[in-house]
Amino acid sequence: MITIDGRVLLVGRFIKDMILEREQVYNLSQGLVEDHEELQSSPSAIFVLILDIHRLIYLKETKFAPSLDNFKSTIESFIKAKHKEYIDRLTDESKVEGKRKTKKQLLSEHLPPSLEIIPLTSARSVEDFVRQYEVLSSVTYKFSDRNDEQDNEGFFRAVQRQKDEVGSRSTTIKHSSSEGLDKEAVIGEVQAATAQGNQRVVMVGKDSSGNTLRGDNNDFQLKTTVEVSSHTPSKVARKIFSKFLELVGDGLIQVGIPSREVLAKLAPYRDDENAQ
Repeated sequence: MITIDGRVLLVGRFIKDMILEREQVYNLSQGLVEDHEELQSSPSAIFVLILDIHRLIYLKETKFAPSLDNFKSTIESFIKAKHKEYIDRLTDESKVEGKRKTKKQLLSEHLPPSLEIIPLTSARSVEDFVRQYEVLSSVTYKFSDRNDEQDNEGFFRAVQRQKDEVGSRSTTIKHSSSEGLDKEAVIGEVQAATAQGNQRVVMVGKDSSGNTLRGDNNDFQLKTTVEVSSHTPSKVARKIFSKFLELVGDGLIQVGIPSREVLAKLAPYRDDENAQ
């Protein structure tokens, strides 16, 4: 945990340690030759989780760095282990207090946490991607659970509210037309949907050659290059957090104002003496 400008960040390095194994090599004189070798490889990435607005900055340090999917599956395994420990502890406490509860009861009261990593997008990338379609036949929006943030755009805010009211874990809305959707209208709608990273979007259609073209948040996610002069995660975090704020200032990233409840939760972790 580090504090920058009063903001609490969770910073770390994610390493994918593995053994690369080969079975054969090719050369011009002999062709394929059996050759068994092993090599340790440990590509890495640095992550910065901005806790008050639930935004993740992910910096790949090396070629073949672990992907966001690798990061997600690893964090999910940690969360599941911690949740199991929590349920086990509550079970033991209920026995001591004489109000015994089964694990099934406790699981219904304390649902396992879920994790969703949705790439932030660039308005320009969305527009460029949509314009690749000759015919855009469908656009699907998936509304997932959020933390504390709300959508600024009225339509998406209304759908999220209705989703929460009925207790849905996920809700899907789909526009479709075999003749093709209005691309200009879709560009604006997708930009609004993906601006705050609360919805997943999938588009399907045909390009000018008649090939099926399918795209989602990953195809128009916001990426940038950052030069760093240190390999210490906490120092790198300051650099890339500054870049994040720059993108927010330029309007490429939209973020809301943290609620008082969120700030109160983070107060015990704020290191005011080291805040810069």
